[in-house]
Amino acid sequence: MGDLVVFGSGDRNAFSKARIVLRAFSRGHHYLGEFGNGSKMKFVANLMVAIHNVSAGEAFALGIKAGLSPKAIFDVQANSAGTSRMFQVRGPMMVKGRYDDVTMKNEVWQKDMKIIGDYARRLGVATPTFNASAGVYKAAMAQGFARQDTGAVCAVLERMSGLRRRR
Repeated sequence: MGDLVVFGSGDRNAFSKARIVLRAFSRGHHYLGEFGNGSKMKFVANLMVAIHNVSAGEAFALGIKAGLSPKAIFDVQANSAGTSRMFQVRGPMMVKGRYDDVTMKNEVWQKDMKIIGDYARRLGVATPTFNASAGVYKAAMAQGFARQDTGAVCAVLERMSGLRRRR
């Protein structure tokens, strides 16, 4: 079974009929009511993914700069109060400093970032942390990580911190 969680909305009967298929490829699925609510929930989820991914990269940069090994940072923090699903998914990439085992390309992620940002602005929702994370993803694009995994924000933050790890 995959890591995917399905956010469904629209006709409840159609969603109920699809549950058997959803169980085959997702670890969870949620019916969210009227049509469009699934997309809204995806925006919420991806906003959190954007922030958690950058915060994981920041944590690695801080720990490495402080003299901790990337492996120790991951091993200890993966089960701590500060963990997140993004830390657990992208942390192993950050330990290695390699982002070519792509789960989401930075260039594709830019589309999601724009959709979320535009949606939040239309609703008048303040998203200062999300907005700050967007700059790190843009830096990843500018630094040649467009086709690599979004976990490469860690490499960007390491460079911003004056770190040069051997890759």
